[in-house]
Amino acid sequence: MLLRSLVYAVISVSSSLCFAVEVTFCYEDKELSPAYMGNGQGVPRNNPGAAIEILRQVDVRLPEITIKYVRKPWQRCLHELKKNKVHAVIASYRSERTQFMQYPIKADSKINPAMAISRFGRCLVGKQVFYQHMEQQDKAFSLAIPTGYSAASSLDAKRFAIVNTSSQTQSYELVMKDVVDGTIGLCLINGEKVRAYPYSKELVSVYPPFDMSYGFLTFSKEFFAQHQSEIETVWSLLATMPVAEFYMNYLEMDEDALE
Repeated sequence: MLLRSLVYAVISVSSSLCFAVEVTFCYEDKELSPAYMGNGQGVPRNNPGAAIEILRQVDVRLPEITIKYVRKPWQRCLHELKKNKVHAVIASYRSERTQFMQYPIKADSKINPAMAISRFGRCLVGKQVFYQHMEQQDKAFSLAIPTGYSAASSLDAKRFAIVNTSSQTQSYELVMKDVVDGTIGLCLINGEKVRAYPYSKELVSVYPPFDMSYGFLTFSKEFFAQHQSEIETVWSLLATMPVAEFYMNYLEMDEDALE
């Protein structure tokens, strides 16, 4: 009788694993702190980034899914999502993306921001003198901003001259060396003011945020059609998780590394 019970238990566990939906999640092969850490195709075992930590928690809490991680250039991730070669990415909302990408939507067919995996506010960041001079509306400034940051498009091109850098860390370093006046930094996460950021003892954020962005865990249309129930369960879980803390923890790690 005991042996029969053990056999049933093994079969039950094996069946649940066999029927778990495997989600191939694609993300950038360049570091984008605090969401993604490290460069290259390898997925760090430790400290992989806040977004990956969040998804690992989702994987643990939902036995009906299992998540496989791959790293590629961003445009390659999008290309393979269109073809359903990968199943999910984290992306901001773009109307043109809805042709191949499924976002979490409400009953009225509008995007559901409550299910975003991140809600980021970005502020201008600089030394105290930069903060003071910001009140002078006719004064122009130079800003160090990592190449590809979409938030830069929200800035007044006549007032801010952009100096492209390879990373956010390099941008902060140029500010500290007085090569540029300022940069942009994450200052608000899911409604909470950021507690720490690089060189926070020397630099200040200019509130309110000049840019707000929402990151959604999105899926290919084909994959969503096949696994709608499981995906909606994932989105519902994300809406209840304290995701801001994951990002805050990584920002505090970054600050400690620079001290």
